[in-house]
Amino acid sequence: KRFSPHPFQKFLIVCYAHLVYFPLLKFFHFSVDLRCLAQVKSYFMIEIASNIPETTPNYRVPALEKGLDILELLAGLAHGLTLKELAEQLERTSQEIFRPVSALVARGYLLRDGAGKYRVSTKLFELGTRHDATQALIARAMPHMQSLADGVAESCHLSILVQDHMLVVARAECSADVKMVVRVGATFAMHARVSGRVALAALTPQQQTHYWQQHPLPPAELAACQQEVQTIAAQGYAAADSPIIVGGRDYAAAVKGNGGVLLGVLCLSRLSRVGEPQQGEKYIQAVLNCAQAICSEFGLEPLE
Repeated sequence: KRFSPHPFQKFLIVCYAHLVYFPLLKFFHFSVDLRCLAQVKSYFMIEIASNIPETTPNYRVPALEKGLDILELLAGLAHGLTLKELAEQLERTSQEIFRPVSALVARGYLLRDGAGKYRVSTKLFELGTRHDATQALIARAMPHMQSLADGVAESCHLSILVQDHMLVVARAECSADVKMVVRVGATFAMHARVSGRVALAALTPQQQTHYWQQHPLPPAELAACQQEVQTIAAQGYAAADSPIIVGGRDYAAAVKGNGGVLLGVLCLSRLSRVGEPQQGEKYIQAVLNCAQAICSEFGLEPLE
């Protein structure tokens, strides 16, 4: 098989001929035809040009991709991972991810605990909330959320949809000694929380179908969740027991913009007290009124 040198090898041959071989011939009084050199250079440059691909190059940055893989993996976990566990999850070696992990720690995107486990910090959240739309939503929602928290003596929080997850961006706390609060910066899948299901109910049927394709569930669980989403869409709010806290109950309503675009979800989370009467309707109405007040801050009509 005929050997075909790499274009860079051809370029090196040209350089060698021009800088070393032909000068040596001259030094030892051998006759050198300059036209020969020109032909050699021309030949190799044409060969090099013919081997350059015409398609658009693939501008991949492997180190950046490793860093993003690390952040995306840890962002979806409630606990941290060691370097070895990270490598196993990403199907890479520890040596491959050591430098990206170190860089993310140095820049404040990852935190390392005493057990050597890494977890995401709040820096990504802080960057996300610098977005003008998010800042405007938080600034206009907080006074109403604080009024809600003070009025019913329970804490509440506001979440926004980021791709296919909910992100808690604001929280208003009450003065009660015992209360249920959600961490600002927490993320969760839409179907995994009551407020997320309210967000699902605000999506189009096509968007919901796409979501379920990305987050498959057992048939029975999927049917139950879809039925709950339909109920939420019909009544305009959600009132259900917390899926993660025994004795907790969530009351949530969507905050929508022009054309029914989802801006966020307002959720009031509370713990049941011993001997207290059922006051579900009170909390539902308080959450709906607060969501309507937030919408009015953007010049929108009250929610139906």
